[in-house]
Amino acid sequence: MIDKKLVRKIIHWGLLGLIIIFIITGLGIARYRIIESITFGLLSKPISFQIHTYLIFPLVVFLYLHILFTWKKRKKKRLI
Repeated sequence: MIDKKLVRKIIHWGLLGLIIIFIITGLGIARYRIIESITFGLLSKPISFQIHTYLIFPLVVFLYLHILFTWKKRKKKRLI
């Protein structure tokens, strides 16, 4: 059986990582010269756009799970 606390931590940290990548790739689209120089050409404008587009679905899923687990935890505290 998987520990619920561990699953919550994985979801919370995963969401944080996704948000950071989402922001960096968004800046890679808008301010591509700055991000391209910081990443030594690793994140060009087309690559940033592609990653940013592919991250929408995982971001929504992790955000939903994050809200769900947080809501369940608070609801359980209110009942006690």
